Amino acid sequence: MATTTETIVPLSPVDMMRAMAAKYSTDFPIHIGETVIHGSTASRLGRDVVLVTGTTGSLGCHLLETLVSAQDVGRIYALNRAAKDNMPLRERQALGLIERGIDTKILDSSKVVLLEGDLTKPDWGLHTETFLEVHHSVTHIIHNAWRVDMNAKLPGFEPVIRGLRSLIDFALTSPLPSPPRLMFTSSMVIMLSAFSARLHFFGFEVTDRCPTDGPRDRVVPEAPVPPELALMSGYSQSKWVAEQILQNAGARTALDPLVCRVGQVSGGPSGDWAPNEWYPVMVQSATQVGCFPEDPRPVNIIPFDIAATAIADFRKASNANHTVHLIHPRPVPWDSIASVIASELGVPLVPYEEWLGRVEAAARSLPQLTPTERKARMRALRAILLIPYFRSLQRTTTSSYSALNWPDPDVALAKQASPTLDDPNLRQLGPEDVRKWLAYWRKVGLLPSDRQARL
Repeated sequence: MATTTETIVPLSPVDMMRAMAAKYSTDFPIHIGETVIHGSTASRLGRDVVLVTGTTGSLGCHLLETLVSAQDVGRIYALNRAAKDNMPLRERQALGLIERGIDTKILDSSKVVLLEGDLTKPDWGLHTETFLEVHHSVTHIIHNAWRVDMNAKLPGFEPVIRGLRSLIDFALTSPLPSPPRLMFTSSMVIMLSAFSARLHFFGFEVTDRCPTDGPRDRVVPEAPVPPELALMSGYSQSKWVAEQILQNAGARTALDPLVCRVGQVSGGPSGDWAPNEWYPVMVQSATQVGCFPEDPRPVNIIPFDIAATAIADFRKASNANHTVHLIHPRPVPWDSIASVIASELGVPLVPYEEWLGRVEAAARSLPQLTPTERKARMRALRAILLIPYFRSLQRTTTSSYSALNWPDPDVALAKQASPTLDDPNLRQLGPEDVRKWLAYWRKVGLLPSDRQARL
C-alpha cells in the first residue's frame, strides 16, 4: 500500500506571534457591571485603588513612590513574585528603594499593601480573602512586571503572557460598575526591526533616502504595529503579543486597555541606571577603547522619576488606538550628553564607526589572551558582548531623526494624556544628570574610580 509522508513546516516567527496572540484572545469574560460594593476599599476611600505589578525594579520603585504621593490614590497593592532566594518581599522592596535613593518610609504608608504572588496561579497564590478584597476594590491596574531576557525565544515568555491574560480576566470579572483600567508597560524595542529592514509601515517606505535634516516623515505613530517590526528578539516578540492581546480585548469587551511603549529610561535623582544596559555598557567602553561616539542628532532619554509620574498620569488616559509612547518630549542633542562623558572620562568624541571599530578590534584580540585575562577583559569591556546590537544600529537602512538611528516615536497622544509630558518647561537632561550616572556607575564598579581612560 502506498503511503504519503506529510512534511511539517515549522511556523515562521510572525506566525508564531500571531498564533500565541490568538491563543490568549479567546473566550474573554463578559463584564457584568454591578454596583460599588459597600465596605470595599474603593467605596471606603473614595479614591483610586491601584494594583501595580513589578515594584522592586527601577521603574517599579519610582512608580511606587509616585503613587504614594498622589492625592487621588487611596490604596496601592504592590504585587511581586517570590524571590528565588526566599528573601521577604518587604526586605527586597526596601533594598530596591535604597538603591534608587528613595526613602523607605513610603513602605510605612497606610496606602501600601505588599503582596507576594504569581499571576499564573489560581487567585494568584494569595489567601482567598486577600484576593477577593483586591478584586472587589481595584480601580486601576499598572502591569509593569515582565521577563527581561534578550536571549530567550518567544515560547519562553508564555508564562508572562498567561499572566497578562489573568489580569484581563481579573478586570473583566470585577464586580465594579466598570472594569478597572488596565495599562501595560510595553517597550519601544518592538520598533527596532523597522529600522533594520525595508518595511512598508503606516504609509511610508523605510529607505536610506531620508535626509537627516528633512521633515520628520518617519515618525512612528502611537498605534498598533505589524508583527514584522518586533522580530528582533523573543523579548520584543512577546511584547508585541501582549499588545495584540490587549488590542483584541479592547475591541471585543468592555475593557479599555492602554499600551504604554516605554523608550530609553535613564537614572533617576540618584543616578541609578542598571550597569548591564546598552548605554552604561557603551560608556564603560570609553575607558577601555579611549573614545566615545558622537552624534549631532537628538536623544529622547527620559529619567525614571519623570517616566513614573507620566505613567501615573496615563492610568486615567484613553484613546482609540489604546497606545501611547513614553519618551522625553523635549529631547537634547546626543553630543550635549556625550561631551560631558568624554570630558569626565578624559577621552575624545569620534564618529560612531570609529568607536565601534575599536570595540571590534578589542574583540578580535581576545583569542590571544589567557582564559583568566579574557574573562577580565570582557568584564572591563562589556560592549564586546553587545557588538551585534551595536552593529545593527550602524546597519540601519534609513536615516533617522534621532541619534544612533533610533526610531522617532510620536508623542502627541501621550502629551494629551499626561500634564507632566505636556509641560513646556519639563526639565531636560543636563550635565548634572550625566555626572550622577557616572557617580553611580563608579559606585557599583562599572567604571574605574579614576578619570583616566585605559588605552
